[in-house]
Amino acid sequence: MLVDGKKIAKQLEEKLVTELLFSAHKKVCFVVFGGNAASAQFVKMKSRVAERVGIVVEIEEYSEIKTTSDAVATMRSLAKRDYDGIVVQLPLAKGIDTRKVLDEIPPLKDIDVLGTIAKDSFAIGKIDRIPPVAKAVLEIFESYRVTVKEKKIVVMGRGLLVGEPVHLMLKRMKVVHDIVDIDTKEKEKLELLAKADIVITGMGVPHSVHPDMIKKGVVLIDAGTSEQGGKLVGDIDPACESKASLMTPVPGGVGPITIVSLLRNLI
Repeated sequence: MLVDGKKIAKQLEEKLVTELLFSAHKKVCFVVFGGNAASAQFVKMKSRVAERVGIVVEIEEYSEIKTTSDAVATMRSLAKRDYDGIVVQLPLAKGIDTRKVLDEIPPLKDIDVLGTIAKDSFAIGKIDRIPPVAKAVLEIFESYRVTVKEKKIVVMGRGLLVGEPVHLMLKRMKVVHDIVDIDTKEKEKLELLAKADIVITGMGVPHSVHPDMIKKGVVLIDAGTSEQGGKLVGDIDPACESKASLMTPVPGGVGPITIVSLLRNLI
């Protein structure tokens, strides 16, 4: 069965509209460093959803900024403005230190939960704001009644946007899981995948998980989007649907839910 991410996102969007009726007006700033066309497209997608639910959006684009020092100075200036949330679109232009830039987002405005303080606070249970992709995974599990208790779970990738936040979420939930990354030996990776009940991917390697790697009835959550031949594709080969009990498509799976989850962190 394929997950209908758009349907889940629409339901969450409707809930967010209601929640916003009982809160002060919210304003979010999307920050783009460099002239990456894909980044600009992702910001437009997020902005459309935000405006649709009544959130004020400002987009700050700095295609001319190429150094970490200039990016940090810009972030410090933006941090002083009256935004309720600040989102830095990744990846940053080559030569800019991502960690230093993200750490300039004030923790209370860090709705992506990517800055060190916000991320560490989430990891130890100090805040309930959940990283958007991790929250999207939870929403899918809830919608399709997927239980993680006593399941063999494999998280593929340790990336900033998917692998790390999903790992922190599962760790906080005290859910045992294995992580596969670039340092994992091929034999070990294949053994883990073959036994997995749930696989969550965030590698950004097109169609790298094939039907012969997984068992019948596995739950596949694909959050590892990348571009191939001008199209957005996931880590998991679409042919895996024939063996999976549940699988997220790319596009239209995790992505739409992640955007609404990001915006819900405003409240």
